[in-house]
Amino acid sequence: MLFLLFSCITAQKQASSAARGDLAGAYLIEGQTEACISSAQSATKLDRRNVDAWHTLALCTMKRGANEESEKAFKRALRLTPDDAGLLLNYSYLLQNLDRTDEAIKHLEHAREDLTYPAPAKVLNNLGWAYLQADRDHDAVGALEEAVYRQPNFCGALYNLGLAYREIGNLDAAVGSLDNVRTQCQGQFPEATLLYGVVLVEMGRVEEGAGYLQLVIDEHPNTDEAAEAVTQLAAVGME
Repeated sequence: MLFLLFSCITAQKQASSAARGDLAGAYLIEGQTEACISSAQSATKLDRRNVDAWHTLALCTMKRGANEESEKAFKRALRLTPDDAGLLLNYSYLLQNLDRTDEAIKHLEHAREDLTYPAPAKVLNNLGWAYLQADRDHDAVGALEEAVYRQPNFCGALYNLGLAYREIGNLDAAVGSLDNVRTQCQGQFPEATLLYGVVLVEMGRVEEGAGYLQLVIDEHPNTDEAAEAVTQLAAVGME
């Protein structure tokens, strides 16, 4: 009888932990960082094996800028589910922000092996970006080409693929990928139009490239991209 009572209490704690974890997730979506942290911490105290609560706590504390606390929470979650691509993806994002690119690559390569993850293009895009940061440009092209193959309208992956093609000197492919960003993403990526113009100039198509640089200035005034476009135009004597 005593055993049954303890089992019932454990089940109640697990249910309460799950409910508080769900609440923390809702707070995270709403941008209520402190409430998210409080609810997630409460959830993990009730059930130390609530991996979703640890994951949410990691995300909330990362949003606060508490990187050490975030990493501890990620590690607790990964001890419980070490092969979870979603966890590995988010942890690698923290690592990249901390300039720990080689560690991020290790976790993203692990995440790539999770065939059950519903958004593999996200993993491949982040892996490609990490490879670029590590000067592994050909590896970056491979990962990003696969990301685009899996999700052809993935604007971020198309842009990163343009960067990667440029790094390996394949300017024709870079222009093609960046043109896809411009046409498919409808102004969401002014940096794509900027880089498109820069690469055209590098290919010797100066007037055409200058036209796209001017387009950045006209359509996205008072942005970093516009300022860079002014610099690029000045460099080719077309201020």
